[in-house]
Amino acid sequence: MSIINQIILLQDVDNKLFEIEKLLGDLPSKVSDLTKEEDEVKSSLESKEVDLKNTSVSINSNETLVQTTSQKISALKDKLVDGSINTNKEYDAMMETIDFEKNLLNDKENELIDLMSKKEVLSKEIEEDKASLDGIIDELKSKKEDLNKKMEEVSEEQNALQSERSDIVKDIAEDTLEKYTQIYKARKGVACSEILDNNCEGCGAYIPPQIVNEALAKDIVNCGTCSRFLFKTEN
Repeated sequence: MSIINQIILLQDVDNKLFEIEKLLGDLPSKVSDLTKEEDEVKSSLESKEVDLKNTSVSINSNETLVQTTSQKISALKDKLVDGSINTNKEYDAMMETIDFEKNLLNDKENELIDLMSKKEVLSKEIEEDKASLDGIIDELKSKKEDLNKKMEEVSEEQNALQSERSDIVKDIAEDTLEKYTQIYKARKGVACSEILDNNCEGCGAYIPPQIVNEALAKDIVNCGTCSRFLFKTEN
């Protein structure tokens, strides 16, 4: 079989494979997108759950520190009135310590408020992510079932066509095959064109007699206007 006839046959196989892809529609990309989205939500959920756990630990730590600091301040204040302080210097030192502990207490109480607010936000986001994930999983399951059903319908034909395509392309030079692929994509599945009345059937351009003769001889020739592979059947 001549190379041009192999290219014509390749175009026919590729068009049949394209029709199968059209039958599958956007299901493959939908499944791919949903799978990616599922992974992203799972990763985000896992990160937030770790953050929530660490935040809860920090809350417990701060609550303990707030409690112990409050108790320490109360104990220091008691010393101011129980006769333990004998000099002004001791009194000033005690007041300085109390002020330090009060500032520490204030910082930890503010930090505790921020942590509790963060915990509330994280808890809400985690619940929303879980609900979102459930929806994604349900939709993904449905899309996978639809895709598998359609794949079962066309898999035998698709496998046969892909096998036939492999047999065809192994005898076509790499540069010719690359050119065919470019033209096939650019010309929306019509990479080959018959010469009819010295014109390219694909674009209508005039084909010189020398090119017509080369096409009759089954040489590889292309339309000078649309670049399609040209072929000519015997009259």
